[in-house]
Amino acid sequence: MIKENLQIIYINGPSSSGKTTLAKALQQALDQPFLHIGIDRIIGMMPEKLNNWEGEPAPLGFSWKASEDETGQTVQEIQAGPFARKMVQTLMEIVLTMAKLEHYIIIDDVSIDKCQMDSWRECLKDFNVLWIGINAPLNVLEEREQSRGDRMQGSARAQYFQVHRHMQYDFEFETHRDSIEYMVHQVMESYEASKSL
Repeated sequence: MIKENLQIIYINGPSSSGKTTLAKALQQALDQPFLHIGIDRIIGMMPEKLNNWEGEPAPLGFSWKASEDETGQTVQEIQAGPFARKMVQTLMEIVLTMAKLEHYIIIDDVSIDKCQMDSWRECLKDFNVLWIGINAPLNVLEEREQSRGDRMQGSARAQYFQVHRHMQYDFEFETHRDSIEYMVHQVMESYEASKSL
């Protein structure tokens, strides 16, 4: 049975924008047990040998490829081989199955282009979804990327110029400006309003 009230929250944003922080805060604040899933969980299921995060190619899995952005700066773009693309589709199928089982879900993702986002919208068309885009200024993303130490330098810059292009959301947040309390409050208002429909 498909629920009328808000069942799925989809959060899209570049690396280091704060997606996971928002997802975990929402899990704590919302009354229903929202499950948190994202592409990182799926990557964690894969054999490590299929992916390469050091800048070398990975024909089957995920890897980074150096290129230049529109300003001429060196960036690192994510590459997805055939098995990696299959895992992206697997993530969608897992979420769809969970939704059909009436779970509440928060999706933490990086949709690089409108085509990928459209695939998500088609996948979840029968469910009430809140679409959220989060971002921060490029210099903030790069500072976070460097301080975290576990991100490929240049990946945030690449995603900054791609991730929100031609996208439409119910909410857009700037995590350097909008507090976590504000973002959670906005989402909770939509969630509570959906319950009265």
